Amino acid sequence: MKRHLGVIIFLVYNSLQLLAQDSTSVSQNIDTTTYVYGNVMYENGNYDAATGVYEKLLTKNGPSDEIYFNLGNCYYKSNAYGKAILNYERALFFNPGNEDAQYNLELANQRIRDQIEPVNESIFTIWWNNFIQIFTAHTWTILAVIFMWLALAGFVIYRLPKFVAWQRPGFFVFAIALLLAIVFCVAGLGRNNFDNKYQFAIVMAPSAIVKSEPSENSTNLFLLHEGIKLKLMRSDEGWTEIKIPNGEVGWIKSDEITAVDPFMPGKN
Repeated sequence: MKRHLGVIIFLVYNSLQLLAQDSTSVSQNIDTTTYVYGNVMYENGNYDAATGVYEKLLTKNGPSDEIYFNLGNCYYKSNAYGKAILNYERALFFNPGNEDAQYNLELANQRIRDQIEPVNESIFTIWWNNFIQIFTAHTWTILAVIFMWLALAGFVIYRLPKFVAWQRPGFFVFAIALLLAIVFCVAGLGRNNFDNKYQFAIVMAPSAIVKSEPSENSTNLFLLHEGIKLKLMRSDEGWTEIKIPNGEVGWIKSDEITAVDPFMPGKN
């Protein structure tokens, strides 16, 4: 009996040793710098670890709307709403059609302290700005080229005698494709102008005083808090002129804000 008990103990001990070795081997094979690992950390509620992985991926591989979206989620779960808003905005900067980022951005904006009513704009202006932001300028240009070729094909079908049976459909293809090509071309130009003219930033400091001039000795105009989105106007030696949603203008320290466009000089 003792002999059998000794054999059982020996077998159990060896089994435990093998399991420990397998576990060590598996842990050594896990790459803690991959996107999948970041997702696993996020799902397990380890938001700091997931944030570190995503930040390293951005540094290594460059901007990605998917990574920015995941970063936004990490910061949102950590109650860092300013950083969450910045990353959701960056996700939309590279992929305006990211509906999940848009939805989460709206949730994050409800959590910040400054709730500023925007200046009333005409319905057409609001519609047009929303429309041109559906795609990037590059995508609008590609669509314009595609439909220009479709218009050319329709014109050829309409004009050549051997396609006489298809002249009517060819004419409609030509007319509709040409109209859409023009619309997409104008939208691309509008988006390009929007990107160049309207640069935005997010206040990252807990609070920031907006001044009347780019100087510490100038008049204090108003106080802003983390997470509010600003329109960038111009810069002057460590200061940036900004416009808030209600149209008020002032100067803020450049190191208290971070540009939505990660390629923008002095983005922080």
